[in-house]
Amino acid sequence: MVDNLNLKEKLKNCLKSHDASSCIPPVCYSNEEILEIEKDVLFKKQWICIGHVSFLKKAGDYITKEILDTPVIIIRDKSKKIRVFANVCRHRSAKLLEGKGNTSGIICPFHSWSYNLEGRLKGAPNMDDAKSFKKDEISLKEFHSEVRLGLCFVHFENNLEKNLDEQIDNFENIHSKWPMETLISTRERTFNVNCNWKAFLEVFNEYYHLPYVHPETIGDVYKLPNFPDTTNGAFTSQFGRTSGNGALLENEQQFALPDMPGLSSDVLNSVRYTWIFPNLTFAIGNDALWIYEVHPLNSHSCKVFQTTCFPESTVKLSSFEKLSKQYYHRMDAAIEEDIPALENQQAGLRNPYAEPGRFSPLLEANVVSFANWYSKKLIGSDSLSLSTNKNL
Repeated sequence: MVDNLNLKEKLKNCLKSHDASSCIPPVCYSNEEILEIEKDVLFKKQWICIGHVSFLKKAGDYITKEILDTPVIIIRDKSKKIRVFANVCRHRSAKLLEGKGNTSGIICPFHSWSYNLEGRLKGAPNMDDAKSFKKDEISLKEFHSEVRLGLCFVHFENNLEKNLDEQIDNFENIHSKWPMETLISTRERTFNVNCNWKAFLEVFNEYYHLPYVHPETIGDVYKLPNFPDTTNGAFTSQFGRTSGNGALLENEQQFALPDMPGLSSDVLNSVRYTWIFPNLTFAIGNDALWIYEVHPLNSHSCKVFQTTCFPESTVKLSSFEKLSKQYYHRMDAAIEEDIPALENQQAGLRNPYAEPGRFSPLLEANVVSFANWYSKKLIGSDSLSLSTNKNL
């Protein structure tokens, strides 16, 4: 058990330079009260990224998700704008949509109240005798949403502490060499992992484990990375060269698809790993983009949304269906090796004698950057300050 005052002191060790920083305290990976603080401070009070929007191609295309116990609808309206609504009817709070699909309007399955794609109430049967009831004054609850480089961001609070561009700052500039906004999602996969949400994102962003967890699959593809880029917003990014294609297994390099159109020679044979804080990470290489969006289920498990994207010109190739399977195989094989390592780590993180270790400055650089951002947020939060005398 750790009191919050002691926790703050340990978090301060994460604020040191890359070569001196300590890991996030283990209690932050196994304590439900800390998770509630994270939800409030890291998720609800800032913009969070909820995935690539290319799977919403046409007006009326939608997908539903549950984010922090909040069911939402992500939908493309008639003007092709992306909107994010609370997935709840304004009549008696029934859930409106399930899964994904296409619709000309949103109709409640309970009492058939209907809304257009902009969220405005258009039909409410048998409500003519309801005093002062005006359909044109009723709309679905809509959250702030923006799209940058094909990625959708949402903010759940009415009052924005920062606009999106202030929060992610030079994100677009760092990723300008890749045509992210024109890529097409070709496979989405959802699965749960028995580890803390942060641990899943961390393993995707560090090179240290590659030769030990992935010795025969992808461990030899990656060379030593560059030191992370200087980022001014709530994200971190690290560029590295590869010995082949980072989106394929070592023994399946012959199945490579064409490079993305327009890539400059300085980004060929490489992968850029980026983590948009708190919960979305992706890697982009010569030919593919793979994304992981992660949401906590509790302190020791999380839901993961995996998305793989390619250029439209690649998707149109007659060989795409066959060759793309090798890319999906690589994604799945790496995850199948990561999950046992993560579940083993989670067991260790719950050990009452676990203490924060030290980072490898280069091989875990993105994780160091997240630990720094995370610690600043928690140390400065009212939620942690108000419970200083509590034991966690």
